[in-house]
Amino acid sequence: MKFNLKKNCIDCGKKEFYYGAKLNKNIKDTYLGMGYLEQNEDKRKIGPGRHHEEILCVLNGRLQISSGDEAEELKEGEVYFLEDGKKIHLRNLTDERVYFVVAGGHTKHHKH
Repeated sequence: MKFNLKKNCIDCGKKEFYYGAKLNKNIKDTYLGMGYLEQNEDKRKIGPGRHHEEILCVLNGRLQISSGDEAEELKEGEVYFLEDGKKIHLRNLTDERVYFVVAGGHTKHHKH
């Protein structure tokens, strides 16, 4: 099944779109998402839900990731691991739209 993640991300109006079991019943324990932040957008909260973990990869530009008192900058191609239930804030550090991909899965098998 062919699916255009970027087109769906842009068209959905929420700046994030996830492809997984809710859209394809053959998928059991993984999902793939894409999101973006507009130029200089600040403080978008994201992160996996309970019994999920994710890897975020920056596709272009630079993002700041913060959680509590901790902050890091991620550049194009760099990844960040989010353990079960961890929430972070994203900030676009550029004057362009920055895209990121999120790959995730279950830490404990369950159905959606």
